[in-house]
Amino acid sequence: MIAWVTEIFTSGWISVVAIVVLWAVTLLAAGRTPRPKSTLAGLVPNAVSGSCLLAAFGLAMRQGPVPWLALLLTASLVAFLIDLRIRLRD
Repeated sequence: MIAWVTEIFTSGWISVVAIVVLWAVTLLAAGRTPRPKSTLAGLVPNAVSGSCLLAAFGLAMRQGPVPWLALLLTASLVAFLIDLRIRLRD
């Protein structure tokens, strides 16, 4: 049982699983509100930021190219700043 857990982490596939769960929860949460479209619009920057971080983690686990890691981390930071601006505006 431990071998498959080790493999899913070292192969980087755990990030794919986590991204799918992240977006499923985001869509489910938005769908359960009275205004799903506006709620989803407010949640998307946070989900994009998290997705970029998770993708960077998966790539790092496979010792991926540093420029791609930098790009993913930069995209995560930009999405985070957009999310922060939306939250502080409200």
